[in-house]
Amino acid sequence: MPRKVYSDQFKRDAVAMYENDPHISFNAAAADLGINRTTLRSWVDKYGTDAKTKSSADVRANRAKQLTDAEQIRQLQREIAQLKEERDILRKAAKYFMEETNW
Repeated sequence: MPRKVYSDQFKRDAVAMYENDPHISFNAAAADLGINRTTLRSWVDKYGTDAKTKSSADVRANRAKQLTDAEQIRQLQREIAQLKEERDILRKAAKYFMEETNW
């Protein structure tokens, strides 16, 4: 089977199509173009701007930060609940001792 030869313009257009769609995978883009996944990967390495990988890294960092923020919120909510319980105990104790001293 003869090897297909693609023009540089086709390669650049394929890379641009892949990089401009944040939800498309290598497999889906390659299938749409009728080329092999590894071929598209090599074109992205050669002609790509790394825009998609940078945005993916940003998404992962934001997700990690959100998880950290969510965990911090949960920890603060537990602390608030504990402080409210301690406050209620101290109020009851203060009320109890106030009643004992009023003979």
